[in-house]
Amino acid sequence: MTVKDHKGGKLLILSKPFDSRVKALEASYGLIFFIGFCAALLVLIISNLDALGSLFLVAAIIIQFMIFKKFANTAFLSERIFITRTELSLIKKKLFSSEQVSYEINRISHLRYLGKPELTRHPLAGDNFDYLGFQTEQQLINEVHGDNKLSFRYDGKTVTFGNNIYSWDFDQIEALLYDVTGNDLRYENSVEKQMLTELEKQDDEI
Repeated sequence: MTVKDHKGGKLLILSKPFDSRVKALEASYGLIFFIGFCAALLVLIISNLDALGSLFLVAAIIIQFMIFKKFANTAFLSERIFITRTELSLIKKKLFSSEQVSYEINRISHLRYLGKPELTRHPLAGDNFDYLGFQTEQQLINEVHGDNKLSFRYDGKTVTFGNNIYSWDFDQIEALLYDVTGNDLRYENSVEKQMLTELEKQDDEI
């Protein structure tokens, strides 16, 4: 994670393109389908196919491009947070698209860190050695689809963001949010925040 000073606030870069093994794997898959897309398009251009053959090839071109687009967007994904005193903006940039959603600070609560679920043993894995690779596959699934994300409540809805965020990065994000906004976003209302402040003061006095 990288933190940069920005006009009016702080910019947090959570992830960049190709910054993980999963993204590199997605990029390799995307490259395979891109090659297939180019080959099918070339055949369509230079070949003299009948209507049925052309229709089949066009369908193959569209499908391969859609799959390539999906893998490419994942591989090139970058996530950023822009924090000002009154707003928190989540920014996602992909190869073919980008989006930015802003949230008012005073309506955000229950900021949380969502760690990866505990890895369970695959029921078909061997007792001494994973001969058939079931446990290895289970571990890969956990790596790709695990959490390690952040979340908060906003107007009664849960907003999740980030991917493969470490717990110590969350601590830094939490501290930066408090420094910039002056609000502890872990809690829902001013009463809870006031209680936390009083407890912290008591701990300091002790």
